Amino acid sequence: MTKYLIRRLDRSNEDDRTIWREFLGKSYGMTIFHNPDFLSYHEEKFNEHHIGVYKGEQLLGIMPMAIISEDSSQIARSPYGASYGGIIFSSVMSYSNSKAILNSIIEYLKSLSVNEVIITSPTGICYTVYSDTFLFVMMEAGFTVINSDVTSIVCLSDIDLAKKTFTSRARNMQKKARKEGVTVIENAEVDIFWEVMDKTFKRHGESPTHSKEEFKYLNSLFPDDIYCDIAVFDKKPIAGIGYFTLNKYVCMSFYLCNDIDYKETQALSLLVYDSIIKSQQKKFKYFDFGTSSVNMRARENIFFFKESFGAVGRFRNTFHLKIHD
Repeated sequence: MTKYLIRRLDRSNEDDRTIWREFLGKSYGMTIFHNPDFLSYHEEKFNEHHIGVYKGEQLLGIMPMAIISEDSSQIARSPYGASYGGIIFSSVMSYSNSKAILNSIIEYLKSLSVNEVIITSPTGICYTVYSDTFLFVMMEAGFTVINSDVTSIVCLSDIDLAKKTFTSRARNMQKKARKEGVTVIENAEVDIFWEVMDKTFKRHGESPTHSKEEFKYLNSLFPDDIYCDIAVFDKKPIAGIGYFTLNKYVCMSFYLCNDIDYKETQALSLLVYDSIIKSQQKKFKYFDFGTSSVNMRARENIFFFKESFGAVGRFRNTFHLKIHD
């Protein structure tokens, strides 16, 4: 069986970053969450220990990772502060190679005194060629699914067909918004977008995944991939979408926000309608609405809203393994 080497990749090391970035350009299933520049927004919050899979001197795979201490356990997490992590490869791995690579990773983690591994890999829509073989090998080795949330996606390969899947309610709501005088500002200023974000999250008693400063930082690093649109009524921002371009196939609406005082204008419906059309025009294959469930419990109103625009569900699975000596 082929021997694979596992080596640490240090995103603060310029040589490693260069190799890492070059690898992303030729890998299957990469997302912006696998990019070392994206991960830099975490600064030093986590005990990062990213790994590369090598055959000789050839880099075949990478997995962004952090090792988290919880109670008496050392837990390797991928991702550790993003939507997707997991290992991505430069080509589709066969069953035997997948098995050898996973064995090497587990042995490497044992050498770090890691007790558990938690992995959430990208969904199939992020891949040029998708194979479940590595996931099968993980399950064969004892990984179990500990969470399956649904991410809602719209297929953009045929926009005319996609439009037909919009419910009459969705079409009517965006028309209503236009008639009300709602307008859309693309690539809006983050400060203005955050006015609606603050109102939305305070209403739910929650905090967004990113602070305004973190979102600004990411926007400055990836202005074409991380940005926001807002809907304006009577010169006031009343709804917004924060986008993350996952890769050349998928545009994700990471944040949907709405000023409840102006809900009847249907400004968010207009934003979503335009976003789906715009994503298809930009040659994306999928528009990813993000998850519609939390810890395997549906948010029914979120499902209803997204399905009105033709969204269908795909599982976002999280896998767990306890490592034994």
